[in-house]
Amino acid sequence: MPVVHLANAGPLSLEQRRQLADALTTVVCNVTGKPRGSVYVRMDEVPRDHFAVGGELLADRDARSK
Repeated sequence: MPVVHLANAGPLSLEQRRQLADALTTVVCNVTGKPRGSVYVRMDEVPRDHFAVGGELLADRDARSK
């Protein structure tokens, strides 16, 4: 049973989550040969002030770029 865990900085719309679930499942099935019904996709929407890149919170980077 493949499990895909996606952490996204910020919110995703319902349509984006639908598209990601389908696309990620398709890729896993194509690569592993597993049936679609065995692929689990977990999506976490992480607040941008809880996500850092290069030692900097994304919320701080966002504020600086405004």
